[in-house]
Parts: sequence; C-alpha cells; structure tokens
Amino acid sequence: MSFLELKDVIHLLRSEVERVGGQAGWSKKTGNNRAVLNKVLNGHQPPTKSIIRALKLRVVFVPEPKLPHSK
Repeated sequence: MSFLELKDVIHLLRSEVERVGGQAGWSKKTGNNRAVLNKVLNGHQPPTKSIIRALKLRVVFVPEPKLPHSK
C-alpha cells in the first residue's frame, strides 16, 4: 500500500486532467463538476469524495509517528 499526501493527489489529478485534454473532458468522463474541479486544482478546496473515487483512491488516516520525549 502506498500513501499519498494532498500535494501528491493534486499532482495526480493534474496529470489525469492533462491526459484527457482538459478540465471539461475529465469532468465529463468522470461525472465530476467542472467548477469544483477547478477550485480543487487551484487550491481553493480539497478534493471531494467523488474526485478521489474517480482517481481510484481512498482516504485513510495514519497517525503521525511519535517524536522522542513526547507524551
């Protein structure tokens, strides 16, 4: 299993959007709202569940490692 940070997800999303020729094409192909996609790509909102699913990803929560001398 690989873990991606938000910046990695956005990078993957940008690549997929470019691969299909643009935001309108990716939105039509995946059924996602183009305006929402644009906001995500411009950093105005995080990826929606629908966008994450379209990228064939899922959200998981991973605890941060404990630092030495932490309680």
